[in-house]
Order: sequence, then C-alpha cells, then structure tokens
Amino acid sequence: MDLYLVRHGTTLWNKEGIWQGQRDIELDNEGISQAQAAAERFKKVEINDIYCSGLKRAIKTAEIINNYHHLTIKKDPDLNECNIGHWDGKKLEDILQNYKDELEYWHRDPWALVEGIEALGDVQNRAVRALKRIIKQHELSQRILVVAHGLAIRTIICWILNIPLNEHTTFRIDNASVSHIIYESNHKYTLASLNETWHLEYYGLKTYVTPEEKEID
Repeated sequence: MDLYLVRHGTTLWNKEGIWQGQRDIELDNEGISQAQAAAERFKKVEINDIYCSGLKRAIKTAEIINNYHHLTIKKDPDLNECNIGHWDGKKLEDILQNYKDELEYWHRDPWALVEGIEALGDVQNRAVRALKRIIKQHELSQRILVVAHGLAIRTIICWILNIPLNEHTTFRIDNASVSHIIYESNHKYTLASLNETWHLEYYGLKTYVTPEEKEID
C-alpha cells in the first residue's frame, strides 16, 4: 500500500512565524497555490481514497488535490495538529521568552505534563492510530492520500523510523510537502521518501521555516 502524507499548504501564520496548533486558520493565497502544485503532482496518480484532519487548512488542501480524483474526503480528528493550548497564536520567540522552561520540558519529554498542552506522545498515539485505521480499511494494492499537519506527520515518521520523538526537529516537513510510506503485510512500514517539495520548486513556489521546523535551543 502506498500512503502519501501531505502537509497542508501555507497560512499567513506559517510565514509570520506564529505557532498554530488547533486554531482553525485558513490557507492564504500562496497556500492555495502550493495545494494546486500538490494536485498537479498527483494528477496522474490513481488515488483510491483521501483522508484529512478536521481543520480548515488541511480540508482545503485535500479538496484542491481532490479536484482531479472526485473522491469523498474522509475527515479524521485524530489527524489534527497538536493542541498547543496557550502557545497557540504566539510567535516561537515569545513562547521561548515567556514559557522557556515549559517548552523545553515539552520538547524533551514526550509525556511532559504541561497544563493545557498536548504531549507529543499523545499526538503520536492518535496519529498512528489513524494511520493504522486507514490501512485496515484498504487493500495492499491501493494508494491513499492523507493530508495532515507538521507535528502530526513528524510523530508518524518518528514512529516508522523508530526514533525518539524529541528528535522530530532533525528533519523538515514543509508546507504542501509529500512523504511517501509503503506498507506491506506483516506490519512492515518503509519510508520511501521524506518531505518531497519538487512539485513546489517546479512552479517556483517557496518553502518556509515555520515554528514546527525550528530547533529549540
């Protein structure tokens, strides 16, 4: 089974360095263009089903890609971005200034108990649960597209590669990027590609280092 993990297109907050968790922010015009580039990347690929989170930026990205496939998009809240509570809507620099100890603890410990903030381990549990649920509903010969969010995708990749969650900033998941997972029988997962952005480069579109991609010093 081919599983394509697509991060949603960019939003104004992504470009302004504002951390967005479950705040329901729309794609900006550039994000729509990025989603259209992703749609072109999958135009001639037979996609059997499309899943996305319940947040507008992921839904819109999935809808644009679906223009070539005419499938019923399935929304799964387990694919939603991390709930970052009172950090949501703040710049990373401000969070580091005002909540440095909390942020470092949350980043270091996947099961950190920070009031109002979802632990990375909990994000991984629900995101991987969604992935397994999707796999269970499809044949091994099928191609499935999943539109989600930076941290949610990162936790899935960490699980597949069996690396600690606090190493999730050692790779990038850019807006509208594609990461390709191959699932075989006997619960075997292979990461075939990570953070493909060639479709964005082809159309002259930029990538941005958003707060999810920044290392916490």
